[in-house]
Amino acid sequence: MASLKSRFEEMLHIDWYEFCKLEADKSATVDDGALCSLIRICADSDDISAAKLAFDRADGIQPTQIEIRVPKFYIRYVNAKEIEPGEKALEAPEDDKKDKKSNYDPASAKLRETLSEMRSMPRDVIRVVMLYKKRIEKAFDDGTPIEKSQHKPMVKSVIVANLLRNVQKGKFKAIELVFDQIDGKLPKAIQLLGGEDVYIDDSLNLEVAPANAVLGEDGVYFAEDKAMNNMWIRGFANSQKGLEILLEGLDDNE
Repeated sequence: MASLKSRFEEMLHIDWYEFCKLEADKSATVDDGALCSLIRICADSDDISAAKLAFDRADGIQPTQIEIRVPKFYIRYVNAKEIEPGEKALEAPEDDKKDKKSNYDPASAKLRETLSEMRSMPRDVIRVVMLYKKRIEKAFDDGTPIEKSQHKPMVKSVIVANLLRNVQKGKFKAIELVFDQIDGKLPKAIQLLGGEDVYIDDSLNLEVAPANAVLGEDGVYFAEDKAMNNMWIRGFANSQKGLEILLEGLDDNE
């Protein structure tokens, strides 16, 4: 037997008229009945927890990013009077910064892709999708045949349209869900050693600072020591104490 996830993904791609028939079918399986109930809640109500469940089951749970803020290590070139000549990074030509064409495929896209596509459309698309949904349901209830020319939105479009309708109504949880699905969850930040940067005087007494050096307010050139940063991070990550501190930081962010 197929998993609920697989069956749910199949149902996202049927049109709303086919959904209405499946929902009314007394011989439908228990699984189909449960999924129809979820879809109906997502399509008709402001229960955002149901919409989140639909997104999570169809597209997978959005991972929570962990941002570890570590101190940076800098070297102060006390004796340096100048810096090495360096090359400026070249910016991409304006012609290369054009918007990419949408790769949206209605036949295979699930909820997250449908949301990404619909949010770039005129806002009236929400009203139009919900209007077609209402017309189809009325025709189905009245036993009126649906004309072939009648547009029938897919289940996934109806779910997304109702979510965006709740966004328009100012429902905070709906707005939060859209942010999470489009931009990802906000990262949890863990700050180590107070986040204070470390400055070390140059032991070689160089008279020319590296090209990435910056002149400080005290008149001394300083530059980030990326090699020291990487060594510190690797040493911290490989230590038992480091792991304990990370776990404590995660608990504090709950």
